[in-house]
Amino acid sequence: AASATNRVLRKKVHFVRHGEGHHNARAQVWFDSKKPGNPFQHPSCPIDPELTDLGVDQAKQVREKCQSLGLKPQLIVVSPLRRTLATATFGFEHLIPSVPFVAHEDCREILGQNRCDRRFAAPYHQTDYPHVDFSLLHDGAVSVNHTGKAPSVPPKQSISNGADDDLVFNAFGMTREPHTSAVERALNFLTWLRDRPEDDIVVVTHSAWLCVAFNGAMSCDEEDEDMQEWFHTGEMRSTVLEFFSNAHQN
Repeated sequence: AASATNRVLRKKVHFVRHGEGHHNARAQVWFDSKKPGNPFQHPSCPIDPELTDLGVDQAKQVREKCQSLGLKPQLIVVSPLRRTLATATFGFEHLIPSVPFVAHEDCREILGQNRCDRRFAAPYHQTDYPHVDFSLLHDGAVSVNHTGKAPSVPPKQSISNGADDDLVFNAFGMTREPHTSAVERALNFLTWLRDRPEDDIVVVTHSAWLCVAFNGAMSCDEEDEDMQEWFHTGEMRSTVLEFFSNAHQN
């Protein structure tokens, strides 16, 4: 009886953790030397860090894996930080401009406290990633056109990186985003994915967000419990998400 009243919507989603960033490499040195404290909060930790050379290679390996498996995603969704934007670009550049690339705040890393999780402004990123649609961000009014390039983007040297104006991060500041808030954000993101028209989607995001999503926002079958484990840098895992809705609801 229950199955008769529920409808199931299925979507194939490929979750990708970004390649190694400079903050990851610096943190490894920090931990190996047994230094006290949090390396991600230290003033030496870069804001919105880029990928290391290894991270670039890891992102390119994602592309090789995608092509070898014959994957044909219809949408690339990416967290609006440099390490995820670069991973999405290197990993799926063969799909530019035929497939939309969309930046979304709700798949960002856990917010607050850690310097590496503060992002630069969308107009700053737009100069390096003109194929990405930043219009869903609070500071991203420019959308890409049908060619995959953003119109009227000013020279990068004339744009402030705007890291101090990261309103989403600043909502938490020096306090780490609570687990309940992160779960709610992940649920909001998954609902947004559900309502998209595409059925085969890539999400390029972060390790702690993935942990929250798979352990707090989603229910995994026993055979999919490995999806709940920590993602390595540059790792991609594919799954089918099932969204249940009551047939009597509008």
